[in-house]
Amino acid sequence: MSDASPTASRRLYIRTYGCQMNVYDSERMADVLAPLGYAMTERPEEADLVVLNTCHIREKATEKVYSELGQLKALKTERAAAGLGMTIAVAGCVAQAEGEEILRRQPAVDLVVGPQAYHQLPELIARTHRARGERLAADFAPEAKFDALGPGRSTRGVTAFLTVQEGCDKFCTFCVVPYTRGGEWSRPAEAILAEARSLAARGVREVTLLGQNV
Repeated sequence: MSDASPTASRRLYIRTYGCQMNVYDSERMADVLAPLGYAMTERPEEADLVVLNTCHIREKATEKVYSELGQLKALKTERAAAGLGMTIAVAGCVAQAEGEEILRRQPAVDLVVGPQAYHQLPELIARTHRARGERLAADFAPEAKFDALGPGRSTRGVTAFLTVQEGCDKFCTFCVVPYTRGGEWSRPAEAILAEARSLAARGVREVTLLGQNV
């Protein structure tokens, strides 16, 4: 798969695990990849780019991701034999928590992208295709992410999620959120309103506000 032409027909498959915030993040990932010519598919075997947007809340959920990656490795090998490429990216909370361990355990993975870095996906994918640059992006910088994403969104139906706050400063014994989503940070009210108005203009009639502490 070449990254030379942003109008080329490419297929994107996103598998979303876990919470509603991950659903929102997956929608925004599709938005940032659309200008590169990626159109969604429901079939991973058809995809030029596969993104697993992961959840780290339970150990079994994490192991399920590695099991899925084993299946994707087989699909990637099949596509390579047919002269087709497949880029595999792991995003979300498992990506943030495990980082380099994912690349070590499953070499078929091309990119590891934390929840605060998925706006960098176009650049990271381009670097991967050129076989240079970073494979791991898992820093905490929520304000940079939302500034890069902007208010414009593609939507389906009359309902939508809207993230207004991320992270947590409480560090409860049983909770991984501070380690996977970072410290507590709230979006500016004007940015939230701009995104809500954009959703309304696209026909959305019900908006659910998301955050670890809302």
